[in-house]
Formats: sequence, C-alpha cells, structure tokens
Amino acid sequence: MAPAPARYQARYQPLGDSDGEVTLRAPPGRSSVQLLLRRHRRETCARLSSALLLLALAVGLALHQLTCGRSGRRGGAGQPGAQETGDLPAAAHVHARGTYHHAALVSGSETCSRLGKEALLAGGNVVDAGVAAALCLGLVHPHAGGLGGVFTALLHNASSGSTVALNAVPRRSFSPRYGLPVALPGLRLLHRAHGHLAWPHLLEGPAALAQRGFHVDRVLAAALRQNVGAVKASGLCSLFCDGAGELKGPGALVTHPRLAALLRAVASQDDALAQALAPDLPPAERGPFLQALGDLGLELQSPLAVRLGDTWLYGAPAPTAGGLLASILQEVWAAQPGAAPHPCQRALSAAQRGYAQGREGTVAGGSSPWPLGPGRAASPVGSQLAVADSQGNLLLLSASLNSSFGSGFLAPTSGILLSDLTAPAGPDLLSWACPVVLSLEAEGAVVGLGATGGNAAPLALAQAIINQLYLGQALPEALESPWLQLSGEGSCGPGAPSNLSTGGGSQGVPGVLQVTAQGEHVRAFAAPSACCNHQGF
Repeated sequence: MAPAPARYQARYQPLGDSDGEVTLRAPPGRSSVQLLLRRHRRETCARLSSALLLLALAVGLALHQLTCGRSGRRGGAGQPGAQETGDLPAAAHVHARGTYHHAALVSGSETCSRLGKEALLAGGNVVDAGVAAALCLGLVHPHAGGLGGVFTALLHNASSGSTVALNAVPRRSFSPRYGLPVALPGLRLLHRAHGHLAWPHLLEGPAALAQRGFHVDRVLAAALRQNVGAVKASGLCSLFCDGAGELKGPGALVTHPRLAALLRAVASQDDALAQALAPDLPPAERGPFLQALGDLGLELQSPLAVRLGDTWLYGAPAPTAGGLLASILQEVWAAQPGAAPHPCQRALSAAQRGYAQGREGTVAGGSSPWPLGPGRAASPVGSQLAVADSQGNLLLLSASLNSSFGSGFLAPTSGILLSDLTAPAGPDLLSWACPVVLSLEAEGAVVGLGATGGNAAPLALAQAIINQLYLGQALPEALESPWLQLSGEGSCGPGAPSNLSTGGGSQGVPGVLQVTAQGEHVRAFAAPSACCNHQGF
C-alpha cells in the first residue's frame, strides 16, 4: 500500500500557487531517495540556468534602453535635447530637441548658454542665469554688447502673473565720443530685485572665462573681418591681433585679464566700475562721467501692454521699439480674418508709416524722429538672450554697444569697451531693442521672443508673431520665415527681404529666438538655427 502523501507548508510564496502549499510523496526507499536527489539537482540547475538567462536578457535590455535614451537626448551638434548626460536624472520619457523638463536658455553663444545653464543647475533662477549669460556675451561677442553698453530687459513672474521692464540706458551724456556704461549697474539692479544666487557667484564664471581665455567663434570672427581697419587702429588690437599684428581667426584664444580683475573687484564693491574707469578717461571728462554715472535713475517699470485677441503682449516701453512692434500688430488684428488687404500687407503698411514718419507708433504715443543718422543708430548691433523655467518665469534681454564694437575705445586699465551711444535716452527709439512676452490665455502658455538684426528686429518679431498667432503656423515654420513680404499669391512666405527701408543698415539676416513655458515643460527654439544655441535640463 502506498504511503499517504506528506504535506509541507512552503517557506516562500510560490509563483502561480494559490494556497502556498507543495505536495511530496513519502520516501519509499534509498534508491528512490537517490533518484529524487538526482532529479532535484537537475531541476535546480535548470532553474538556475533559466534565471541567469533571464537576468542577462533583462540587463541587456536595460543597457540598450539607457544607451538609446542618452543618444536621443543629445540632439544635434551644439543643440542638446531634453536631457543631457551628467545633468539631473533623466525622466522616464524623452522629448524632441529643444524641449526640457526644468529650464532652458537660448543665446547667440554656446559658451554663454552653457554658463547660464550652470547658474540654473547651481540653484539659480531665470534672473541669475540671464545675468551670467549677459556678462559672458559681453566678453565673447564684444562687438555686440558688454559692460560699456546698454540693455533692455523684460521679466515675467509666474507667481504674481506680472511683467516688469528695465531700460538700462543713460539719461545724460558725459562725452561726445563715447557713451555711458550702464549695463553693469542695470544687471546689478535686476539681480538685487529678483536674483537668488550670490552676486559674487554670478560674476566668478565670466571672470574665470576672461582669465583663462575663450576661443573666437564664427560670429566674432566675422565682426572682426568687417571692422578690420577700426580694430587694428585701436586698443582692440591688443586683444584680437596676433603677434604679427594680424587679426585672430576662428578658434584663436583670447584672454582678457583686465576685465577679469574688474569683474572680481565689482563682485565685492559696487563702485569699483567708477573707480576703475575714471582714470582711463581724459581729465576733463572724469568729473562729468562720475556725475552721470551717479545719476542713472534706473528703475523697474511697467511694460507696454497690448491685447491681441485672447493674447496679451508685453513689451519694453520707450525708448525701445516696443511701440512700433505693437502698432504693427494692432493694425493686423484690427481687421477681420480673411479681409483684404492680406495681413502681411497691413503689417508692411504700418511699419512703412512708422519708419517713414520717424515715430514710435500709436501705442507709445511718441513723436520724436528716430536718430538714424551717422554715429547714432545707422547700423545698430545687439545681442539677445531668453531664459525660461517650467513654472512660467521668463527673462528676455537685449544688449548693445549701438554699433559694431561701439566707440572702439577700449579703456586701457579696466578693459571696458565703451559704446558710441553718446546722447542721453529720451523719446528717441532704440530700434534693436524690442523683446516681447506673450501670455496665451487659451493655451495656458507664456512665450518670450527676441530678435537680432538691428533696425530690422521689429519686423522679424512682427512676422514671427503674425505667423504663429494670426495665421496659426507651426513653430518652426513661423520662425524660419521672419521677413515681412507679400508673395505673388497674396500670402506670407519665405524669400528675400522686402524693399521696406528701415532708415539704416542692419545686422544681416534677422535671427529670432523663442522660449515657451507650458504644461511644466520648456521649449527653446531659434531660426535660423545657426544664429543661436540653446541649453537646458
């Protein structure tokens, strides 16, 4: 008679077993035990082999997914994607190039975009990142901006839903040859009001870059070639000429220890700028310089606000080109969709009147002629940056020395390159400065836009906004055709610039940069893509 089966409670919950029990027969004899033991060893080995095989497959699959995710997040050369190796832990999903989870910054320099990103990773906010990037741009693109120049900025605060503007431009002049350096006091004011990281921390990055040196990029190399005579005939040659007196080319190293020392001095002493620059000026100009620098009157202002359908547009007030841009867009939005003439034609007509009449536009209400003569704004040159975080905070900043390399006067002790914006800022228009913030209520998005191109910047921004908001074009298409022109079929389209006279030269083909905060994500985009670099995490 066969023995009754013995029941043992399983020590671990077996997979696929409902009651947690296993059934074994009682051992009938020695041979049976040996047979069972051999069978048990074979089954154990089989189970171990299967487990090891499954483990190897799982590890291989995980490594494959990790490798694909990293390569997919890198994006194109110089344009990283949603996440980068070495940053914060990657999310479970990967976005298209230019889309980030936390924050993004876009500027005309890869070096400066990266420096701004480092400020964000260090716990800084959009103001900290913008200040660091702006200081860097003044160093690596000295033809377009710097401590000796001016800037205008727009800051959108997501918590309060408010936008403020800062026009860091002088109210008075001190010399007929060069302008007052307002950029550094303006950045200091912006940081005091809204920055988070310590001021010395923000200045150390640009100071270290000036000390160890930076490489001439294609943008700076082109500006040097275009101004070769002025560079060689001025103190700029001490920075941008080689031992034989010839211009440095792309990839050449430029060090600026004088500026590094000034930045470190300013980090601990706010009046270090005046103390360092005054001795570099002729004795007759030192007193007026110190007086003008002490009476800047910089303050945060309410922005220009215009309603365009279900979108609010916030721009910088006079003396920037915000009024001109707003008047162009208002004329387009005033007509019914599909009504003649085409929105491009209406926009061109509004811009033509603005440039021809020399007025700021109907919104700002100014009436003084634009200073587009020689030495004022005939060929304005500027640099742009935009930074946003996933909470909806945005900073747009447009800086300039007025014309390429400004006055050409490089202060021998402090290393500051002064602008040639010699007259005080009044009702006259700074046509290169028209950053805008768009609040899209229907979509729950906040958009920041800036443009290069000198006098053509308002036109480029107007086209980008019309394409996106009025014509409903997708972002790449809307920004990649920024010129206002009427095609043969009566619609906006790509092509050569229109024949609209802007009253002076421009900075070449305009570049439009944009940051968008929506749904806890940030997107950075620029057109043409070669104009700018975006960094984020």
